Amino acid sequence: MRFACIFLIVVFVVGVHAASAHEVRPGFLKIDEISPERFAVSWKQPVRGGAQSVSGLGLRPVFPPSCERASDSRMLRVPGMLVENFELACAGGLRGQTVGVEGLQKTITDVFVQLHALEGNMVHLRLTPESPAQAFGGGVGLVTYAWLGVEHLILGYDHILFVIGLVMLVAGWQRLVLVITGFTLAHSLTLGLSVLDVAYLPMAPVEATIALSILFVTTELLRAPDARSKLATRYPQVIALGFGLLHGFGFAGVLKDIGLPSETAILALALFNVGLEIGQLLVVAACLAVIQLSATASAHLSLPASYHTRARAGVVMAMGGLAGYWFVARSVQIIFV
Repeated sequence: MRFACIFLIVVFVVGVHAASAHEVRPGFLKIDEISPERFAVSWKQPVRGGAQSVSGLGLRPVFPPSCERASDSRMLRVPGMLVENFELACAGGLRGQTVGVEGLQKTITDVFVQLHALEGNMVHLRLTPESPAQAFGGGVGLVTYAWLGVEHLILGYDHILFVIGLVMLVAGWQRLVLVITGFTLAHSLTLGLSVLDVAYLPMAPVEATIALSILFVTTELLRAPDARSKLATRYPQVIALGFGLLHGFGFAGVLKDIGLPSETAILALALFNVGLEIGQLLVVAACLAVIQLSATASAHLSLPASYHTRARAGVVMAMGGLAGYWFVARSVQIIFV
């Protein structure tokens, strides 16, 4: 059970390599009606990793022909995002009209669209490469928050690595359920507190500590079982609880950027968290499936135990090396940004 996530880690490493060439962080198009037929638009698109100039992904929001820009654009670069603010005049308004994002079909990025009408109603859309343009309907579209939660977990490589590390560290179904439940409760708590502005931690130190959490788990995995700390052997749920609190602040980042509809904030937050849990369970299920496949293959091929030991150590060192790189890069960002 402790070495059988090899295939999952290989897929993960390939995905990280692919992600270096493709931005997977979602974009956000926020449209607030400030007077009849006049809108304030905030367009946030991801920037390419490591880009130092103000350069996004070449995405451009497309509005109905009845709309025209009513002000100059104001550009702002924030960590990971390029923000453009302007005003829009649309004859007849936007309800029932189609909005889209040009160039989205050439990426693997989704765009979350939020229309806040003057009377207080809020409508949400999720634009994808397969569906880069959609019409504003009358529904609230809160299910978009659940999809956003699933994507945020699946595309959050550091969160995935930590969950895989927990599965590799813990032996036995009952203890694994206890550990994953502890992680869920902890990150759900701080996610809610952070998004509702009850608690706050700056994102840069949080992300660095999340990388450190993976380093801690991989360090324990590289030790012989009888040489591990008491936390790892007797109380792994404490590890899940403690670091889960920090991961919750990390999960809150994208949701705080997008915001919650004031009239249904709790429901939207709950749906986002449900999406996170679905994504987390998918990761755990995939890892357990690989465990079973590995055990079956080992029995058929009569592989020696030393083979699994070396393979496991190599996988864990790869995980630790990647987490170490993230920790250093994120720590440098704290100092120099």
